[in-house]
Amino acid sequence: MNEPELIRRCQNGDQQAFEELLGNYELLIYNLTFRYFGNHHDASDLGQEAMVRVYHKIHEFNGRSTFKTWLYRVVTNLCLDELRRRKHQAYSLEELKEKGVEPAAAFRNPEDEAEHSEQARLIQEVLLGLSLEHRTIIILRDIEGLDYNEIARIIGCGVGTVKSRLSRAREAFRKQLAGRPRYSGLLEGRMQA
Repeated sequence: MNEPELIRRCQNGDQQAFEELLGNYELLIYNLTFRYFGNHHDASDLGQEAMVRVYHKIHEFNGRSTFKTWLYRVVTNLCLDELRRRKHQAYSLEELKEKGVEPAAAFRNPEDEAEHSEQARLIQEVLLGLSLEHRTIIILRDIEGLDYNEIARIIGCGVGTVKSRLSRAREAFRKQLAGRPRYSGLLEGRMQA
């Protein structure tokens, strides 16, 4: 069944269609919540809460954007609301390890895998140290790879604002990362974890 049909059925209360639709986005939701919270437990909890929120708001989806863009907005807003509620503070690398943060590695060579894992942990640590505004824009553009128009719809501002916020966010990221000489190579390219 195609996505527009699934959405229509979800809006009419079809639970099976909802499970099928959200099954296609479960990993996206988890990855997005993980980027905000930096640990599996919170990412799983917020991912489940995001699915409940989507279930209750699916009737609000009107097709003016893609479902994926609308979903990003719902999940991003949920994460920002939760972080504000907690007055979240950044975790140290050691605290992340204690919480079981282990980003998936995509390399076959054990040395490459270890280096990638270490870089992913560092990126996550730096992300957690950024303001919510900066963290959001970097997650959506540099990690999730969304285009400026999608980001503008998700965070509710103009494309020019997205570009200027992204510039400031990248600069804040660079400044935090610059204090870690071993990883100065990460400053050259797109941030990936």
